[in-house]
Amino acid sequence: MALTNGLEILKEKLDAEIKYFFESTPPLKNSDDVSEKLEEFVKKNSLLSGNGGARRVVCVTSGGTTVPLEQRCVRYIDNFSSGHRGATSTEYFLKVGYVVIFLYRRGTCQPYGRSLPDDPLLECLEILDESNIKGLYLVTPVQSHSQAVRNAITKTHAAVAEVLLLKLPFTTIFEHLQRLQMVVFTLRSIGPHAMLYLHILQRQYLTFTSLGRAWQSTKFSQGLVRWTCDLFKCQRCS
Repeated sequence: MALTNGLEILKEKLDAEIKYFFESTPPLKNSDDVSEKLEEFVKKNSLLSGNGGARRVVCVTSGGTTVPLEQRCVRYIDNFSSGHRGATSTEYFLKVGYVVIFLYRRGTCQPYGRSLPDDPLLECLEILDESNIKGLYLVTPVQSHSQAVRNAITKTHAAVAEVLLLKLPFTTIFEHLQRLQMVVFTLRSIGPHAMLYLHILQRQYLTFTSLGRAWQSTKFSQGLVRWTCDLFKCQRCS
């Protein structure tokens, strides 16, 4: 009984801290736009697919987060990740028939772009000649990267056009968790046809709210995962 009561007290304390975190987090600048995109994406994919079964939707998170140390950020702590695993997982989910919400860190690896160099704009493209229209140039992939560029553009545009892929960027931990919360609330409408596939780095650093309160990231982030999964009504894998 004492153990049960202790666990309940810890859970209530963690729930209160998580609630405080979201209440004190800087609001998203484009939350209405993101919410509209999410609802439209999920609504279209909640219809029956061509084979008579409902489409399966998975949210894949990818890349690390930054933690600003000031309200007007100059310094920050960076939990960096290349996003390679998340991008790879997204490709495989799409390949086997899932619809993917790709929640990714800006500047990290993208689905179908894993074979491209670090700076694809400068390293993959070259200017041929100036066109007949003043100020316009003909740009083409360099020979060594032509096939990779073609595949990345073709497959990405096809997935987006067919409403199979929705990409939502983030940088800070605040953006990441608020967008994840929005995704969770939206996906609950399709119940068992949705899944969360979360990539979370368990590293030791402090996360700060705009009011200066701090939590140890490992314990707090694990609590957020459990809380997110409780909202989503799914079990957290150990």
